[in-house]
Amino acid sequence: MRVRSRRQRGALSLLLIVIIVPLLLVFTTGLAIARRLNDEAGLVRAVHQQLVASLAGYDPDLYQQFGVFGVPVASLETSVFQKTVPVRYAAVPAELSVAAALLDPDVLEQQIARTMKLRLPILWLDQAELGKSLSPEFFNPGQGIRASIFPADALPKDLLSQMPEGLASYLEDLIQQSLESVTEEDKLEILDQALDWLGDLSGQSSILAALPDSSDWLSGLSGWLDDLSSGPKAPLTQKAGLAEYCLAYLTTAVTVRLEDGTREPLHTVRGLDLQELAQTRPAEIERIITGTREPDAARRQVKTDLIATRSLIHLAAIVADSGAMTVLRSKAAALAAVLAATTGILLEPDGIAYLLALSQAILRGHDDVDDLLRGQDIRLIPPSLLDQPLRVTYADHLRLMLLVLPTDTLLERIGHCIQQTFPQDYAAAIRLEVKPSAGSGLNRSGITLDLAYARE
Repeated sequence: MRVRSRRQRGALSLLLIVIIVPLLLVFTTGLAIARRLNDEAGLVRAVHQQLVASLAGYDPDLYQQFGVFGVPVASLETSVFQKTVPVRYAAVPAELSVAAALLDPDVLEQQIARTMKLRLPILWLDQAELGKSLSPEFFNPGQGIRASIFPADALPKDLLSQMPEGLASYLEDLIQQSLESVTEEDKLEILDQALDWLGDLSGQSSILAALPDSSDWLSGLSGWLDDLSSGPKAPLTQKAGLAEYCLAYLTTAVTVRLEDGTREPLHTVRGLDLQELAQTRPAEIERIITGTREPDAARRQVKTDLIATRSLIHLAAIVADSGAMTVLRSKAAALAAVLAATTGILLEPDGIAYLLALSQAILRGHDDVDDLLRGQDIRLIPPSLLDQPLRVTYADHLRLMLLVLPTDTLLERIGHCIQQTFPQDYAAAIRLEVKPSAGSGLNRSGITLDLAYARE
């Protein structure tokens, strides 16, 4: 009996050894694999945290002045990665580098497009509102009220009458505030609040139940706002976005506005005083238009071009005015007679009349440009050519000049202006690459992550 019991206990021990040892090996291997996978996940998290921390170190002054994000290349370092990486991979080399330079034309265009995504429609609303205030009868003949800013097919005509009273008043106040806010930043904030408000409203069933036609109008309104903020894609609109970016962020020779005899300082969309900013960043838009780096030369060239343009417009107006040409022809006939009597030189009176018209047009063009440079608006077309009093400013003339420039040239010169104020290298996208050594235990060829500003 005793021998049999011992044999049974020995068999049980052998059985346990056969079963438990492999299970322990399996569990140990699984635990090691789990630890390694956890460490690798921690490695990826450390890489991402390093990239996020690096992007958070953007230059706020660059964004304040030019509306674009950029990380100084000189400040790129891997201290966050080194502090957060798992101990297993503490010795793994990591390289933080530039994935895309800020002043690369494609990258800069993408950033400007993102910057102007919501700003561009609001700037255009401002232009329309300014035009109405300057010439209400031109934009709304026979009407004393503002035209709706909504497209005709976007919302029902009786939308406001169908809305709940509080909702209708909210939208009316929103539109009124968006058109009368002092700065563009305030208007952008109002539009952002409207988008957030619409998102909150979509979850309130009690309000939705009270809306007409199962809130079809709300979906139309939110769709219109989404289209408004989705960013333009047409080449002409993209060019317009670049032109409006220049007018919104860069400096010009005119830093004040003259209205009713009062000089008001102009500001950028970020609220910076243009007159103060122009001390360190003079005539940037003029330099972009002319392609020269010298501010004074750029101002003179733009002024000359404006005088020539305005003179041609006035010359066409004088020639089209029969009464003015009759007076000039009579003066020309008298001058021709005097020249013939005193010098014996015979000249055609018509030729002299056109010379007098040209000299008069140049004087008027010079006066127009002087008014523009003082910050005053002028009539775009003289009354003899167009009876409607459409008025324009110096910025409007610069806008037309910017639209003529090729897109590549415009982006290159914008980059030059940014680089002249911020000469150090900036990155708009950065890359962190982890290269494992032979003994690191990393079971992959390496980890590479990119992170960027303004990437769709």
